[in-house]
This record gives sequence, C-alpha cells and structure tokens, in this order.
Amino acid sequence: MLIAQISDLHIRDHIGMFGELVDTSETLRKAVHLLNSLEPQPEVVLATGDLTDDGTKEQYSQLLEILEPLNAPLLPLPGNHDERSEFLSAFSAQLPEEIPGSHCSYVIDDFPVRLIALDTAIPGRHDALFSQEHETWLASKLDEDSDKPTVIFTHFPPFETGINFMDLSGLKSSDRLEFLIRNNPQVKLVIAGHLHRPIQTVFGSTMLSVCPSTGNQLKLDLDPRNGSAVDEPPGFQLHIWKDDRFVTHTGTIWEGKELDMSQYVSYVNQKISANEGIIKD
Repeated sequence: MLIAQISDLHIRDHIGMFGELVDTSETLRKAVHLLNSLEPQPEVVLATGDLTDDGTKEQYSQLLEILEPLNAPLLPLPGNHDERSEFLSAFSAQLPEEIPGSHCSYVIDDFPVRLIALDTAIPGRHDALFSQEHETWLASKLDEDSDKPTVIFTHFPPFETGINFMDLSGLKSSDRLEFLIRNNPQVKLVIAGHLHRPIQTVFGSTMLSVCPSTGNQLKLDLDPRNGSAVDEPPGFQLHIWKDDRFVTHTGTIWEGKELDMSQYVSYVNQKISANEGIIKD
C-alpha cells in the first residue's frame, strides 16, 4: 500500500505573516499535479492539518477547488490554524459519520492498513492536548482490531524536536499517548505535521515521521533564541507498506534539472534477473 501525506497547506486569501515567502495556493497546485503523476499512484492522501491559514469559509472554498483534481481519495485532519465547524462543513463528503463531539478524530478501515485520525487541537490556541477523553477514545479504537496494521495520523508531533519555539506550542500529555502506542504494537507508524520540516524519531514501539509543508518551511535552527521561516522547496511524504514494515520517503516540489537514468535502471534489472551481478563500467 502506498500512502501519500501532505501537511500545513496554509491556504490563504491575504498575504499575512508568511505570504511574501511563498504562494501556498500555487505550491499546493504543484503538489496535486505531482501526486497525480506518480506511478504507482497513492491509494490515499492524508492531509495532516493547518489546511487553511485562518479557517474561513472562503479559504476552505479555495482549498477545495485546488484539491478537486486529486486522483486519490483525501482524508483530512484539522490543525491549529483550522476552524472546527468550517472544517466539518467543507469536508462533509470525505469524513465518516462517526466523529466525537469534541474532536475531529475518526477511523478508516477500507485499506490494507487501518487509518486512525487523531485530532488533539484546542480551539482558539496554537498548542494541543492529548486529554483523558482522547486516551479513552483511542484506546477503544485500538482495542477494536489489535491484529490489523495501523497508522495514526495527527497534526501535532508528540515529542520535543529541539526547535524551541515550536516545542512550546506542541502536544501536552504526550507521555500518555506514547504509553498507549507502546502497548499496541499493531501501530506500525505515527505521522504528523505542524513543524514545517521533515523530522523522524522513535515513539513508543514504532517510528514517527513529520511531514514538511506544501508551503514554506521553518529554518533548521536549534538555537532556542531563534526562529524563522524560509522558502525552502515545498514537500510531501510517501509511506510504503510492504513486508510488514513502512518505508517513508520525503519528496520535494521543485523545477530543477533531471537526468534520465532509465537505460541504466533497465541494465541493472537485467543483470540482477540473470544473476550476473552489476559490472562497473
């Protein structure tokens, strides 16, 4: 199974704080075009929060227009820049009927891998909380099928990254989430957004991967006094499920040069198939 992930789209209808860095509508259009051109095609696209900049009806309308050409089905999740009621209205066709009253979490069982969306955003704030209610809900969902391989996708990464100003707006009570995942080994991968950078760590009993933004990135600067946004290339991630494990690739959306190596790839495949090894020219 091939899962694509996009995150922190930040579709805006005004320049705002980061508007002069990058046109997020244009970079998302390029991301959609790139995902549609992939072979093999993703079976699903997970959008892990901050889909709009302010959560307005106008921004969601603009977002849906850009996402409409996407080939693969989209499963969205809100972030701290989204607004719950507008999010639910905009994505009523994509979301299942069974969603808790206080958070936009849900389960999709239509694929070889079980997909659990975990919404920990706190309305009106930029940090998040894995509450007792979240814990009870997630534990019950994990108990429903302890054998099927599972992915949890969420907006807020549940660990400290070393990028201080983002860690301050991170997930509170993440230790409870880690304990829950450690005791549910069917969770093969946790993926998140929020940080506008590709970052990986071990979390509980599994791997955790953070997706870059389809808009601007945050500068890699571990000095706790600093923090800045940069126009590094927009990105996305592909998560391949095969042989009882996930392999994650981080892709960038760029327009640089490309060297076609298809003839060399064909040569290597022929040599390997013939069990001849690869001869260095």
